[in-house]
Amino acid sequence: MKMKELDCSHWYLDVEMDYGSDLEYMMSSDLLKFFIQTAVKTMFGEVAASLPVDILKFNEERKAIVKVPSENYAKLRAALTMCSAVKLFDEVYPFVFTVKQASSCLLSLAGPQRIIT
Repeated sequence: MKMKELDCSHWYLDVEMDYGSDLEYMMSSDLLKFFIQTAVKTMFGEVAASLPVDILKFNEERKAIVKVPSENYAKLRAALTMCSAVKLFDEVYPFVFTVKQASSCLLSLAGPQRIIT
């Protein structure tokens, strides 16, 4: 019997952010999305920055769950890995993304306890 293959149309990333206390603005999911798009734009240019990215979960503990189409996963992961600073209103702030986990199945990010924190 052949097993049914899952449709891997999206990838999910468990991302941690480190930005110290230098950031003068309250972090929000919208600001995080802007920073992600800025990182992609810096590395791959204006056209790549328009790739669809969804912030599924965000908390003030500097963690987020990010959803991206499969065809853009490699670009997003590379841009997040290489990002060391972001520019906001002509100020440059140190900002580092750490991808803790990545999977084509959202539930697998929860680990064995199946709880997404």
